[in-house]
Amino acid sequence: MPTSLDEVISGIMDFVPKENSVQKIGKKFFFGGRDRLYVIVPPWRASFDTPPMRFLKEKILKTKCSCLVYEFPIDILSTDVLRTKKYFKIIQKKIKANISKIKKKYKFKEIVLVGISLGNVHALMVANDNEDVDGLCLVVPGDSLAYCLWNGVATVDLQKGIEQRKINLDKLEKIWQDLAPKNNIDRLEGKDIEVYLSRSDKVIPYESGDRLVKDMEKRGLSIKVFKNKKLGHYLTALKFIFSKVF
Repeated sequence: MPTSLDEVISGIMDFVPKENSVQKIGKKFFFGGRDRLYVIVPPWRASFDTPPMRFLKEKILKTKCSCLVYEFPIDILSTDVLRTKKYFKIIQKKIKANISKIKKKYKFKEIVLVGISLGNVHALMVANDNEDVDGLCLVVPGDSLAYCLWNGVATVDLQKGIEQRKINLDKLEKIWQDLAPKNNIDRLEGKDIEVYLSRSDKVIPYESGDRLVKDMEKRGLSIKVFKNKKLGHYLTALKFIFSKVF
């Protein structure tokens, strides 16, 4: 079993111009094998070194697969909605370029994106119309970043701050329409997709994730859905991390 970091791809790379507060995006590549690469797109505020992320990485490496783990600054999501859109677009471009580079270098036969919570927004933006991505695990996703921020219990302060800028939900939906998962599922044909939802989720409201599933099913995508009734947002994510068989 690999026990150490094989390679740090650029370590910490430029994220946005230095005059902005958010400057860096972190990413670490752990080499475990040449057949399959799992790309972990984490929840908001999660770091490489949180116990769940470490456990997930180590679990993947035990299967002789490789793992690319990202870490994003907290500032990627803020009351400055245009800046948020800009950051998400930059992340999309950077991750796609990283995946393409790594696939060419290591000749991976399969690449799977694992999006957790907010990470699902990035995962679908990267995977849609991307031949380098073969599969997706979407853990507690929603169909709209705007709707989930507006209605989620963990983003009340952000919602109030955005509202103070004279932006309501309808306007936010229009500004962030390119980021919405529901608008990044039209070119996922042929990819294996798993979705994990909780009916009691209040952070990313369950109805939003359920709508995303229904939209995918209407498009005839290959999708497996796993639902629970009581675990909620965070415990559903932890259950995936600790029980998922890779």
